[in-house]
Amino acid sequence: MKRLLFIAALATSATACVEGINPVQLVRARQVDKSCGKAADTVGDRLSGDLDYSLSNEYIVALGLFSPLDPDQQTSTGTGFIAEEIVYNYASQGVKATFKEESQPIYFAVSAGVDPGESYIILNLIGTEAVKKLDSLVPTYPDTMTLLSTVKLKGKLASGRGVETNELTYPITLTRGVCPEGKTPTPKAEADICNPAQERSFTCQ
Repeated sequence: MKRLLFIAALATSATACVEGINPVQLVRARQVDKSCGKAADTVGDRLSGDLDYSLSNEYIVALGLFSPLDPDQQTSTGTGFIAEEIVYNYASQGVKATFKEESQPIYFAVSAGVDPGESYIILNLIGTEAVKKLDSLVPTYPDTMTLLSTVKLKGKLASGRGVETNELTYPITLTRGVCPEGKTPTPKAEADICNPAQERSFTCQ
């Protein structure tokens, strides 16, 4: 299930890649804290991710939202952005595969002039169709593959004109079974992260 929230937070060796000038832009990626409700204050922007797929098939991240629209230009028709759909596309490195485009309906509003330090969306970068594919693709540790997850938001301005954000591509290194047989992965107490399967935020005990 994709998780969505709302508030503040770019990102990637393949590196998180952002392009385009749009009414609203996805501009940075941040780790999500233990509450799974906000970006972690103690960790800076992330350029890429790491996931032990045997522990979780979700990669949770906070993507910052920036709007170059002038808030002083808002009129009765408005210039704010209303998000209506998230679109996901994928490519892989290390393992050859093709993936279907996925989308999910959503609804939230982004005010004109909003800063990525104040507004973000929290979501899972691995959709349900991608999971079906990855279940048979992700190699066993120490072998790895990289999933390039590309997302964008579609919606409209308050005036009704259809628009979309730029695309943001975030690389996630995938493997399964980091802990050897007989060892149990245990979340690190000091790791302020929503999903301990990410960024090796666990120890093998």
